[in-house]
Amino acid sequence: MFSAVVKALLVLTALTPIALVYAWVAISEGYNFTALWLLIASCILVSSCWGILKIAHSQIEEFDFEYESVEPADQENISFILLYLSPLFLDKMANVNLNVLIPGLIVYGLLIATSYTFQYNPLISLMGWHFYKVSSKEKVTYVLLTQRKLKNVDAVRKVGQLTGYMLLDLTR
Repeated sequence: MFSAVVKALLVLTALTPIALVYAWVAISEGYNFTALWLLIASCILVSSCWGILKIAHSQIEEFDFEYESVEPADQENISFILLYLSPLFLDKMANVNLNVLIPGLIVYGLLIATSYTFQYNPLISLMGWHFYKVSSKEKVTYVLLTQRKLKNVDAVRKVGQLTGYMLLDLTR
């Protein structure tokens, strides 16, 4: 299982689309320097997300996993759309109140990190990964991250534990 640092990076990467939308707003209003920093931060977070998944796939401990049920969990990403698009509803970029925005993003990030919802990361979905809720034989529910489109419970047999309740498909 990966460390809290990896979990924190996954939470930050879930916020990447917000930075991209703010960059769009900043460019459209002539704040090119701000947009540049937002784009650089987004590129770093995208690279981090890709790197975490690549390293995890090759370094995480593999074990057999038998589960009883599987259901798609990608629909959870829809709940993020309003937050991601909220910068588009700004009157002007100059009117952004950082005293509200920064604490708001921190609270949102902490909620994601502590509520086991950080795994519903649209950035990871854009990279071609899918999320499934899987129940083990012991009746524990996990989120399985895989690049496959699962249609039955026999498709994935080898997994690694990415975080406490998140599994990564390691079936070859």
